[in-house]
Amino acid sequence: MWVIVILGASLLGASLASAGPADDCNQVRDLGRQLRGCTAYIDKGIGDPANLATAYLNRANIYAQRANYTSAFRDYAAAMALDPRNPLPPYNRGNLHFDKKRYELAIADYTRAVELDRQFALAFLNRGLAYERLGDNVAAAKDYGRVLAIDPTNNAAQKRLERLNSH
Repeated sequence: MWVIVILGASLLGASLASAGPADDCNQVRDLGRQLRGCTAYIDKGIGDPANLATAYLNRANIYAQRANYTSAFRDYAAAMALDPRNPLPPYNRGNLHFDKKRYELAIADYTRAVELDRQFALAFLNRGLAYERLGDNVAAAKDYGRVLAIDPTNNAAQKRLERLNSH
């Protein structure tokens, strides 16, 4: 089962629409250009905290895609410090921990994400997967149930819950 990652899910504020580095950081077609734009925007250090956090988040997602995990973890931490109410940085950092088989750390980050957004079905789903990897099928089933309460059509949660309940 693949952990579902949200990449480039948030954009810098509309007030930055004409700024060169922000334009580059916002676009998702050319990851090299996006990386350069986000880095230039961050290096300027003049944006409001939410926009800087988004630039760090976008850059962290690129680093994660390129398996530059040290830089990705650093940028997710920076995004979380700048915008502690945004559930995407802990969610995506949780995905990195999951990929590295650090399930306890993934669970902690997914938990933070769902504390920030109680309707974040993907965070519940991925936390359920991490619980399963640790052998805690009760907690996993509970999270899959939460996913289905939010999104009754979520096939992944339905299948995993059915499989757990059949044992």
